[in-house]
Amino acid sequence: MEGKILLFGILFMFFMSFTTPNSYSTPQNNLEVNHVYNYVDENKIMHVLGELKNIGNKAMTNVTIGATFFDSEGKIINEYKRSAELRTINPGFVSPFEVLFIDQKTVDKVKDFKLYVNGTESGPPPVDLQIKVDSSRQDILGFYYINGVIFNSGPATANNSIAIATLYDPGGRVIAIGRGLAEPKDISSNSGASFGLAIVDKLQTHKGKSYSVVADSDAYVSNQAIAKK
Repeated sequence: MEGKILLFGILFMFFMSFTTPNSYSTPQNNLEVNHVYNYVDENKIMHVLGELKNIGNKAMTNVTIGATFFDSEGKIINEYKRSAELRTINPGFVSPFEVLFIDQKTVDKVKDFKLYVNGTESGPPPVDLQIKVDSSRQDILGFYYINGVIFNSGPATANNSIAIATLYDPGGRVIAIGRGLAEPKDISSNSGASFGLAIVDKLQTHKGKSYSVVADSDAYVSNQAIAKK
């Protein structure tokens, strides 16, 4: 069963950095879009970021976020899609997302966009991963590093385990996302693995106020850990 929601955002066009007001759409099929933010980077790539919250009682998998971009006359310029960061979003859980507008020749014409979300109901993955942040720091170049450990308390191996970090500005909007595989990426039962990740959007990292980190794998997921930057 597919779910679809729409979100309209007005884009104020400033090269390299511009944002939309937070907008909230009526959720359909349990998925709600929150904390939306967008900017154009130094390579003229537009980033549209936010979080999806599952407010229903069914897990959602194969979740994709699409963005349709319009010019000042309401004509469609282009459309791009991307998967949510979490493979499956349990009830009450949130997943960050990032959609990229990669047509550098037409990015300056974008004046409006519309987001939509598709997903399929599924069984919820057990919350058998625990994630612990050991250290975080920002270097002189602006990259923000987060290191820690993922522990698997489930009965089976957690394959393809990854840590996903979401950086928030003082208003709670999602301004950057970082990802890092566990080492090893396949974590056996009752074992831990280290992870290290970097948030490399250095135009955004200095705006960060707080961040969250979540662990995900083919079999299990963790609760979200939130910390101040």
